[in-house]
Amino acid sequence: MASAAAGEPAVVDLTDPPLLSETPDPLTSLGALASALDCYDDDVPAFLNTILAPHLAPALPSGQMAPDLGPIDRQLTELLTRLSLLSQDTSSALEQSIHDISRNVPRLTYDLQFMRESAVSLQSSLHLVQDRVARQAAPAEVEGDEARTHRALERLGHLDKLKTRMESARDILAEAESWSTLEGEITSLVAEKSWTKAGERLAEAAKSLRVFQSAEGEYESKSSLLVSLQNELETALSAALKDAIARVDTRECASFHDVFRMMDRGSEFQNYYFAARRAPISKAWAEAVLSDADDPSSEEDGVLFATFLPRFYATVLTTLNAEKAQIAAIFPAESTANVLGSFFQAALDDLSPSMDSRLSAIAEYHGAQALPELIRTFKATEEFGHSVQGVMDKLSGLDRRVSHVSGSLSPAGPASPAARSRREPSLSSPSFASPHPRHMSVSHRFSRTFSFAPEVSSPTGWESSLYEPFLDLQVSYPSMEKKYLGYLLANDPPLNGEISEENPARTLTSRATTLFALAEDAVGRCVAFTHGYGALGLLDALAGTVAAFLGDNKGIIESARAAARRGAGHDTLDLEGLDYSPQDWGAFQLGMHVLEACQDVRDRLESFERRLYTALAGIGPTLAVTPADGLMFQRTDTTLGAITLIQQSTLNSVELHSLISGLSGDAYPLPAAHEALSSFTSSAQVFLQSIILRPLQSHLDAYPALSVWSQPEKPARRGELAIPSFSLSPTDTILRVSEGLLNLLRVFEVYAADDALAFSIETLPFVDVDSLRELLAPKEEERPSSAVGSGQASPGPTTAVTSLAAATKPTLTPEAVLSTWVSSLALSLLSSLTRTTLPAIRTLTAPGAAQLTSDLTYLSNAVRALDVEWEDLERWREAAECKDEGEWRRRSDGKGAWVNVGRLRSWTA
Repeated sequence: MASAAAGEPAVVDLTDPPLLSETPDPLTSLGALASALDCYDDDVPAFLNTILAPHLAPALPSGQMAPDLGPIDRQLTELLTRLSLLSQDTSSALEQSIHDISRNVPRLTYDLQFMRESAVSLQSSLHLVQDRVARQAAPAEVEGDEARTHRALERLGHLDKLKTRMESARDILAEAESWSTLEGEITSLVAEKSWTKAGERLAEAAKSLRVFQSAEGEYESKSSLLVSLQNELETALSAALKDAIARVDTRECASFHDVFRMMDRGSEFQNYYFAARRAPISKAWAEAVLSDADDPSSEEDGVLFATFLPRFYATVLTTLNAEKAQIAAIFPAESTANVLGSFFQAALDDLSPSMDSRLSAIAEYHGAQALPELIRTFKATEEFGHSVQGVMDKLSGLDRRVSHVSGSLSPAGPASPAARSRREPSLSSPSFASPHPRHMSVSHRFSRTFSFAPEVSSPTGWESSLYEPFLDLQVSYPSMEKKYLGYLLANDPPLNGEISEENPARTLTSRATTLFALAEDAVGRCVAFTHGYGALGLLDALAGTVAAFLGDNKGIIESARAAARRGAGHDTLDLEGLDYSPQDWGAFQLGMHVLEACQDVRDRLESFERRLYTALAGIGPTLAVTPADGLMFQRTDTTLGAITLIQQSTLNSVELHSLISGLSGDAYPLPAAHEALSSFTSSAQVFLQSIILRPLQSHLDAYPALSVWSQPEKPARRGELAIPSFSLSPTDTILRVSEGLLNLLRVFEVYAADDALAFSIETLPFVDVDSLRELLAPKEEERPSSAVGSGQASPGPTTAVTSLAAATKPTLTPEAVLSTWVSSLALSLLSSLTRTTLPAIRTLTAPGAAQLTSDLTYLSNAVRALDVEWEDLERWREAAECKDEGEWRRRSDGKGAWVNVGRLRSWTA
């Protein structure tokens, strides 16, 4: 803890921790707070209770107001602040300790080795001293010839060692003495332009500088003098170096490089060389006249950046090929590839304005249409990067032999069908799936950086400089794709043409063809710009586009309504006895065409999803690419660095890998699009139903205004015989409505086998999906059709609808289709009757109630003949049967029909 002395461990007595009151106030200082925490070890609640105890108010009797908690709140705030400060101090002290340890530990090996060698030397010296003392103590007369010879040889060895050390000291002193003439010699050599000799002299001086290490003041002055002379030589040499570079004198440049290396200034030489040789690249970039970058408003005659960039890259590649030979002649062979890579990186980093700013200007200039332009620039950059990688490989002596490579993606252009001359990558493109690594020679498996490590460091410096400007735009791909698709949806001519007046459904089919062509282009853009890492954003954009497309085309249904009113469309059916005009039959045909168009959209959507599934599955190998692949990476449309960089972005998410790994051929990749299509289809079905129900609904519109509802009850007269009452006949309105419902079977039996009626039948109003699923069950096709339940069921959840869509076409019989449609129509009409028509009746007398009971009973029997029941209809009938208010109150459930009947009979306020 912070309270322990520096370098000593903190000792805490765990047996009986002292009370907080025995220690200084913890809030007086951070040290006191740390000591208090040490006393309580892990018992934090006890520590907090002790700290806050003085501020707790005494217990109050029951019923009184709560005590003032302000002091406790202020105490907690102060304690929290001090604990935060203590935590920061502890973290800082810990980081400093780790830093000191990491700095001192590497020196332990050297210190231990030094101690070991010193001990060995001391041991040897002790042995010599012991032998010498022993010989001196021995009697002189005992010493023989052998001992005298040994002693003489030891003496000679001592003298030889002394001579060697004296010669070494003489040389060091001579070197030290040469410092007095160093400055004059360098000045003279620089004046004579003897660059190599000056460099060698400074290199010798740098070696002899260690003589002065024991004298701090002397060492610092000599070191300053050496740096000053090196600067002087570099300044004098720079002019000659620039001239040699301009003359492309490789021999002289190589000698200058040797001089810089003697001064340990090889990096400065590279800076001089790079600055001079990259000038053509910087000039070509800066002098470009662009119409969509830098300041587009002032460049009327400029070219698009995507057109200029390949030309610029060609200039850069020409420069690199020229520099390949020059750098090999100037720099050491083992560093040639690295130097060329550094030169290329420096040229990219020196571009002004930067690539980032120009890409941002392009995105701003083109707005919603920026994505194709950015893809063109990115693909040109990847192709250029692949060419640069080939130059690097040749320079490093690597043999890249590949027997076959697939074609590269062409730059993406506008997705509009009207502009296919600049075609974007599509689902059928041979490069849509990721290429697989191919066989290569053993020599090819070495690192490009000449280290034989099992992993290759990627991306390289030049790859980062080349691709990083695109990274933020790649991360923004989902939003850009959504904007671009939205722009096409609003501006593409085939999607915004005039709706056919004769057959609006044909317009929907034509537009759907264009839509899914655009969707395929979007998949190509995703692979081209993000190598598939933008798949999540792509799916979201595609689903939203399909939904927006269907929402925008709901006007087609309205156009079909208008066409029906004009009498467009025709039908040759002659169904006598039905209240339908030729215009109604024509409108019915238009509605059927709209349903057929919805089915065609569904088929196109599922076909596109199958191709999308294949495309998503092809992304898997790219997601599995790692830097360890090294030279096993054999794609010809990009480099490993481009993929590695995007792997480090937020696009490479857990959700993406879950999506790709969890792909299934049974699942739809665009469930939101299916939801939107179901909603659109439901609208088309409601339109078709409105045509069929229009004559019946017109009868019901006048039903609330019948005078029978307000007919007064005939008063009983004295002496009048009691005539038994019989059941009333239904009104003409109910007779016609009931007859029309029963005739629905005749209307639909002609179309029962039509695929349009069977399509998406589960989205019909009031269809019970569970009952419909039973009809679709195997070996139960001949069951009595009862696809409709109690009448209160609503369309099932989206997942159920999705699963039914595939099963409906092959298994639902024409009889089931007919029954389901008729039931849905009957329930739609009954729903309108009980929820709109009957509540519109103003008043209801006893005779009117009796008539209403008769009508609803007749209608109920008629719809039961269609195997349809509607609970609200039965409630209205039961409520109308009540003879008096008492009976009504006994039987009423206080809801819906009962409340309405009570209001009409004036039994409720």
